[in-house]
Amino acid sequence: MGKLKKIIGVVIVAAVIGGGAAFYFMQKDVEAKEDKSLSAEEVAELSVDTDIITTNLASPGNFGIVQFNILLSDKDTKEEAEKRTAEVRAAVIATVASFTKDELVGESGITLIEEELAARLSEVFEKGKVNRVLVTEFKMQ
Repeated sequence: MGKLKKIIGVVIVAAVIGGGAAFYFMQKDVEAKEDKSLSAEEVAELSVDTDIITTNLASPGNFGIVQFNILLSDKDTKEEAEKRTAEVRAAVIATVASFTKDELVGESGITLIEEELAARLSEVFEKGKVNRVLVTEFKMQ
């Protein structure tokens, strides 16, 4: 009975170590794929541009004119984005309208609006994810 317990113990330890190693190497592969830079062609295939949108800002008497480039995780997500243009446009308007003119001044303002819009758009899409959002046109009055 003692030998059987030792054998079972060794098998369990080996399975745990093997499972841990397999998990570790699978995670490394996933991270390597995420870190891989996309070529210009891949970026073009996975990106959508919004229309130029004009909306009021949260500060009275101010408005913004914006356009964004949205990089998506895969082709299915891009197709979904193209079908959900009204929802994307609504998310852009709601996001831009939530900021005051003072919040959007300078590079930090651009970064803030890109991050906020990426988070809001991630809630819109059922498939895939938003990898990044870039401001491609930005004017405030």
